[in-house]
Amino acid sequence: MKKYQTHRVQNKTHTKFKLMRNKLFIVIALLVGLTSINAQERKANAKAVQSEVVYFIPNMHCERCQAKIEKAITLEKGVKDLVFDLKAQKLTIVYQKQETTPEKLRQALAKMGYEAKSDATTAQPQNSMRENRSCCRSK
Repeated sequence: MKKYQTHRVQNKTHTKFKLMRNKLFIVIALLVGLTSINAQERKANAKAVQSEVVYFIPNMHCERCQAKIEKAITLEKGVKDLVFDLKAQKLTIVYQKQETTPEKLRQALAKMGYEAKSDATTAQPQNSMRENRSCCRSK
């Protein structure tokens, strides 16, 4: 009789363990699911408040110009990405609207000596000789 009771107690314990394990598994699965949904929502919200501005910079000529701009503009609050097109002398800046404005970005470029124009028709590309550009001279 004792052997039967011991076996019965072990079965109850084993059954309780299985139930607890299953409940724990369900809780973990729910937490993982909710976390991934929350992360997706945050990512979508971040993209919703991002904007981009395109500037035509007539005095942006070479990789040195690009490096100089890249180094300084990425330090500006809210800047998320930069896309350069040196041939077209065009810079696209992806930024967060709540942290900066296109005017602040234009001012930051002006502080570095680059005139940023938002309209390609007013921007006259400077196709002068490479030697005449201070940024392109050999040092």
